[in-house]
Amino acid sequence: MKAFISYSLNDSDQFVLTILSRRLKEEGFTIWSNYSNLDNASPQISKSNLFIGIITKSGNSNKRVFNEWKEAINMRIPSLLLVEDNVRIKSELLKNNNVLQFNRIDPSEAINNVRDRIGISHQQQFKPVDKKDTVAWILGGTAALIILVLLSKD
Repeated sequence: MKAFISYSLNDSDQFVLTILSRRLKEEGFTIWSNYSNLDNASPQISKSNLFIGIITKSGNSNKRVFNEWKEAINMRIPSLLLVEDNVRIKSELLKNNNVLQFNRIDPSEAINNVRDRIGISHQQQFKPVDKKDTVAWILGGTAALIILVLLSKD
C-alpha cells in the first residue's frame, strides 16, 4: 500500500513526519510526499492508496496541501485532511467527514472525534456506504491520532 503525506509544517514540527512515516512503514505502507514549495499537486498522488494532509497555522505550504487534497478527492483516493483550528477555511469544508480541525493546546476533542470515526468506519466496512471514507479512517485513523498527539503542546 502507498500513502501520500502532504504537509505544511514549520521546521520545529518536521519530526512529526519522521515518526509518522516510520509508523506507517511498520504497517506496510510505502510513503510518498511532495517536497516542493510550489502550489502544484504531485503526480504521485494518483498512485496512492491513502492521502493524509496536514495544514498548520505556521506552515508555509497550506495552499499546496489543500490543492493536493482536492486532487486526491477528485481521484477518489481515501483521504484525510487535518487542519489546525486557527487556520481559516471555508465552513462547508468542515461538513466533510474526512476533514478534521484540531487544537494544539487541547487536542482531546479531535482525538475523541478520530476514535469515534475509526469505530464507526469499522462498523460500516461491510455496509453499502461510501467505501473511500470508511477506508480513509480505517487506514489513516491511527496516523491521524499520531499526528494530533505529536503536534499537541502538552
